[in-house]
Amino acid sequence: MDFIGANPHEMKAKLNAVGPGFCLAKWTQLTLNLQNGTAHSCHHPPVHQVPVNEIKLDPSSLHNSIYKKQQRKEMLEGGRPKECDYCWRVEDADPNALSDRHLKSAFSWSNKHFDTIKNNDWSTNFQPSYVEVSFGYACNFKCMYCSPAISSSWMKEVKQHGGFGTSDNYNDIKWTERQGRMPIPEREHNPYVEAFWEWWPDLYPALHTFRVTGGEPLMNKNTFKMMDWIINTETPNTNLLLGINSNFCVEDKLFDRFIDRSKQVLASGKVRKLEVYTSAEAFGNKAEYIRTGLDYKKFMKNVDFVLNEFKDEPNFSITFMCTYNALSVTTFKDFLIDLIELRKTYGRDCMYIDIPFLRYPEMMDVKVLDDSFEKYMTDTVTYMEQNESEGLMHSSETDKLKRIIEYWRSQRTVDHTNHRKNFKVYTAELDTRRNTVFADVFPEYMQWFDAI
Repeated sequence: MDFIGANPHEMKAKLNAVGPGFCLAKWTQLTLNLQNGTAHSCHHPPVHQVPVNEIKLDPSSLHNSIYKKQQRKEMLEGGRPKECDYCWRVEDADPNALSDRHLKSAFSWSNKHFDTIKNNDWSTNFQPSYVEVSFGYACNFKCMYCSPAISSSWMKEVKQHGGFGTSDNYNDIKWTERQGRMPIPEREHNPYVEAFWEWWPDLYPALHTFRVTGGEPLMNKNTFKMMDWIINTETPNTNLLLGINSNFCVEDKLFDRFIDRSKQVLASGKVRKLEVYTSAEAFGNKAEYIRTGLDYKKFMKNVDFVLNEFKDEPNFSITFMCTYNALSVTTFKDFLIDLIELRKTYGRDCMYIDIPFLRYPEMMDVKVLDDSFEKYMTDTVTYMEQNESEGLMHSSETDKLKRIIEYWRSQRTVDHTNHRKNFKVYTAELDTRRNTVFADVFPEYMQWFDAI
């Protein structure tokens, strides 16, 4: 795997020798939301706003903001920044545990920079090696667990109808407005996108991994601008791992353009690997209910087309990001059956199945489900184990689902009444807005649903 680097236990000792909160990811990793100018290093801390006046003076402030440098300073001086509390909770609960601080610092895109980071002053600018960027929020989907700040389709709906009547007023945009984090409309000038392209020639040579997220990246012209730049550059970074997300249900002309550019990128020899990421976590009309805008048949047809087009390309892979949630449970096995059929044709090693589980909104967390759903979960695990023995499933993939089930079991004694009520309110309002009928799509949920 591309991310394997130093031994994480050895890295833990090296980090702690500098300070109990020292983490290389604060220098080496960047997630950048150009639609509203927010960023964070490591996905656990909340995003912070990058001031426009800073990027006007230095476009690398998209990563090297004054705020972030203060967090680095605290780490180098023996502190543990408050924003990194996820790792502190893990480490304080079990001193022998490996937190993401240790793992991310050990990854190949990070560990080689240890001495440089440790020995430089906190105020020194640093070029990140792992970068995820969202060029904009244009998207033709309205996934149930997404938000208006990430999807223009969601934004349009919420501006028309407002938030939902849940206890947390789900997807109300008033908080986003108060925080000054409303997305900049695609048609307007965006100083953050402008700063990114000014910074890009200096950023590009240092990159190990560059991944384009969204929104829907294929609906943003900057995705293709980036691909064309790589194709045409005379000073290529041939060690670059390029990743691009897509929902695989955009207009055919955009999808065809993406396939053409992808072939050119690979043919140019100017990247080490091209990784394409797509998402689904249920089967058929249930997947379409979860992810409004999805056409399941078109999605699977395009997946098959992509795998066939790149079947002879060793430096290409596709990853399915399956955000396992309360509505995934009953047909996740059926979705896996479709993926296994593809693996029978194209092999296991060109396509990966990642199974993170949804934590927010909590009303869609699997923890809200009762014991009647356990049979679906265990049946799926049995299917996965059977396919492991046939070489069609990785044990690491099965283990991810097993961990989710163990998490669900650990939550059975917790009172989830409020989250269940929110779920019922949410789906009722969703059906009104989107002309759907939850009971028709999910009849096997109705005994649980009616009891709420």
